Amino acid sequence: MFEVTGDDITRLNDDDLRTLAMRLSLAELSRLALPLSGVTAGGDQNAADGGIDVRVSRPKGSVDGDFIPRDDNGIQVKLPDMPKAAIIAEMRPNGALRPVIAELADQGGAYLILSAKGSASDSSLKSRRAAMREAVADHPNAAALHTDFYDRERVANWLRQYPGISAWVLERVGRAV
Repeated sequence: MFEVTGDDITRLNDDDLRTLAMRLSLAELSRLALPLSGVTAGGDQNAADGGIDVRVSRPKGSVDGDFIPRDDNGIQVKLPDMPKAAIIAEMRPNGALRPVIAELADQGGAYLILSAKGSASDSSLKSRRAAMREAVADHPNAAALHTDFYDRERVANWLRQYPGISAWVLERVGRAV
């Protein structure tokens, strides 16, 4: 009844995709009985955000979540697919690592790219993850940074855990239940 597919994720607009990332983050923290106040996402979707659309901060030493893996997490939300060149350009505009990503590395946090149009096979997912690692490789604390790429199918898998949010997505894409 609330089955959301990767194709549904591709139909979301920028604002809805960012709202979805925020709602999923809140739901995961709630499931883990962690404070929801650590989730921030705001302002105009097109405003300069320094490379982070949704920030998720958990109390230090919290139990690791499934899709929110660290105490300090930054999620960059993108509608288009993000092949290697796009990932490196996003993480290193003008060749320099974004300060917010360096900060996450220094904190032992996570930087996550969520792409609505991306559909990554096993080999292309490995390639995207490798591109993310390449983008941070010259940072002194690169090894401490967790990076991951969530394509539309992984986002749909995350979403299927939360029927209420699934219903919201289906309404947003014209498939209201």
